[in-house]
Amino acid sequence: MSALPKYDPDCPRRAERIPDRPVMRVIDVQRQETYFDLPLLITFDGSVQGPAYLRMEVDEVIDLVDELNLALDVRVREPVAQPCTPSGS
Repeated sequence: MSALPKYDPDCPRRAERIPDRPVMRVIDVQRQETYFDLPLLITFDGSVQGPAYLRMEVDEVIDLVDELNLALDVRVREPVAQPCTPSGS
């Protein structure tokens, strides 16, 4: 198995979320499975190639939510207020 490619911000290929297109829940009644489709827009050298969907299973979505929450806690969240100390101590 080969190593994953490293992130290159100058790469001419991109897959980005499509504005105003929500994540869709897909329920396969015959298989009794649920998926989530994330709509993406594929571009190459700035030229739109078309839409694609990243299909994720429930466990993958839960893992992604956990990772995003962790990333938000580390990078964005800061204490909103200073801790209170009892007066007279």
